[in-house]
Amino acid sequence: MAQKPLTIGGQAIIEGVMMRGPNGYAMSVRRADGSIRTESTPHHPLTVRKPWLNLPILRGAVGLVEMMTIGMKALEFSAQEAERGEAAKEAAAKGLDLPHDDSPEKPISKWALALTLTFSLVVGLVMFNVLPNLATAFIAFLTGTGDRVLLEEHHPIVYNLISGVIRLIIIVGYIWAISLMNDVKRLFQYHGAEHKVVSAFESGKELTVAHAQSFTTLHPRCGTTFIALTMMVAIFVFAFFAYALMWVWPEFGNIPFWPRKAILILGHIAVMPLVAGVCFEVLRLGGRYRNNLFLKAIITPGYWFQRLTTSNPDDSMVEVAIRSLESALALPVPALAEATVKGVAPTRSDEMPEEAAAVG
Repeated sequence: MAQKPLTIGGQAIIEGVMMRGPNGYAMSVRRADGSIRTESTPHHPLTVRKPWLNLPILRGAVGLVEMMTIGMKALEFSAQEAERGEAAKEAAAKGLDLPHDDSPEKPISKWALALTLTFSLVVGLVMFNVLPNLATAFIAFLTGTGDRVLLEEHHPIVYNLISGVIRLIIIVGYIWAISLMNDVKRLFQYHGAEHKVVSAFESGKELTVAHAQSFTTLHPRCGTTFIALTMMVAIFVFAFFAYALMWVWPEFGNIPFWPRKAILILGHIAVMPLVAGVCFEVLRLGGRYRNNLFLKAIITPGYWFQRLTTSNPDDSMVEVAIRSLESALALPVPALAEATVKGVAPTRSDEMPEEAAAVG
């Protein structure tokens, strides 16, 4: 049987790149003295450990949460390295000799990680769902009177189109604002380095700086493309939810405004895993069939977004991304006995779960 092509995922971190391979992930960071610190971690995706979670659409929501968890761990690692670099700079300025300490920092506790992840999800849901919906309602009441007020339950498609535009303005404004920060500018360059190296690997080219630099900073499986696609899909899923709610509950439109609005917003939040799952499947197909005109048309807005979150990296950044990818690929396949004891099927390099291939 012909092997499936191995795809790789990753994420830009502070002065470095995290790459995720079939048997785990690696994080490489450029230190203040120019050296590269790399740490590799074996990892089996949850969809491998629990095959029933690998069902279409469901696997997308599961993979998104898992990638966020790994991403936070990677950011913690890079932040610790940045702190060490600052300490070394201060010591050097005072004429002191402070050698690098390669001992691992105390990892973030599971409770702290859960709280951080929960807080991030809450902030994202408020920005992505609550704020645009309430802003649309506010505009509707300002511009309409009586029966002319635009209500979601009566005109769900128009209402969610307006909400979608507001959502777009919020997200683009946020990305533009943070892009003015020097540290974020460098983060976006490492984002570009990650894409270039992944593209070079997936093309079968030798992993060299020169080969990677010949590729574009855009990639069809990028998380930025996922955000753009999610905004489009959400418009129709949210509209369908309002239609369905009015169909099963005809008296819904007669209850007071604020309880009605709360039910609609909570409904939007409840269907977000469905939105994420659908978008994941589309991106998965887009990465596999890059020449399909229909899929290219759907993913193209994501490329526009990527131009905001990626920049051309210098050679030293590409070198870090290559080091991270090589380290991720070097992680050994677990022994059959060990995998069986843990209830995990051993993973071959051609069996990498697709959610592990989400590019940051």
